[in-house]
Amino acid sequence: MTKADIVNWILENKEVKASKRDVSKLVNRIFEIISEEITNGDDNHKIQISGFGTFIVKKRAPKIGRNPKTKEEKLIPERFGISFKVGKKLHRKLNGE
Repeated sequence: MTKADIVNWILENKEVKASKRDVSKLVNRIFEIISEEITNGDDNHKIQISGFGTFIVKKRAPKIGRNPKTKEEKLIPERFGISFKVGKKLHRKLNGE
């Protein structure tokens, strides 16, 4: 699903009285806010969306990587990654409970 799909899905809801432009701005702003919160936090920073899930920023330890062609070892520095933990409500819905 793309942002455009989300905008169109919202517009198909008869209760929403907004232009496509306004809905698109809102969807983009929501993703901007989530991105800002993720990048402005420290390691182990969490963004919890009730009924949906939690985005967790995790620090990845440095490690030794290997070029598969040359077998040369190279240090991969520490970096941050994002994991997602599904919320209970979404998990139940996904499994038809």
